[in-house]
Amino acid sequence: MATRRPAAFVLIVIVVLGAGTLAYRRFAPHARQLGAAIAEQTRELSGEPEPVSDGAVQQRYGARRAAVASMKADLQRLVAAESALTADSGYPRFLMPGHTPHYWTGPSRGNVGPSITITRNGWWATITNTLTAVHCAVAVGGDTTFGGAKSREPVCFGEKDWRGAR
Repeated sequence: MATRRPAAFVLIVIVVLGAGTLAYRRFAPHARQLGAAIAEQTRELSGEPEPVSDGAVQQRYGARRAAVASMKADLQRLVAAESALTADSGYPRFLMPGHTPHYWTGPSRGNVGPSITITRNGWWATITNTLTAVHCAVAVGGDTTFGGAKSREPVCFGEKDWRGAR
């Protein structure tokens, strides 16, 4: 009888472990799904934001920064081209509509514009980009500054700020 007890105990342990393994394999995927669903419901009820991939956010901001840098560079090239045209011919572009020499090659890829407005004491130009709602402008002359920016210095605005700057 002494040898039957350890054998029965080992047999019971093997049966319990086997049953536990079978139960784990059967119910573990359902338990994981239930846990994920509970976590999602808790997040919705608590008002926590859903996790966003940092890579996607960084990619979006990187594209926006590149678009703004491209618009600023285009405006700086435009100021240099208009200054060279005026220095060479003695007239600004708007006084020579029929035969304007090409000092500026045009906007970079994705940029739209520029839109040039002539003022009493100078001119200003605006440019936009297809990837962002940010607009950039540059003013040349006396009273044509945007938001405290210096003359000939490009400055960029968001959509809200832009309407107030005009």
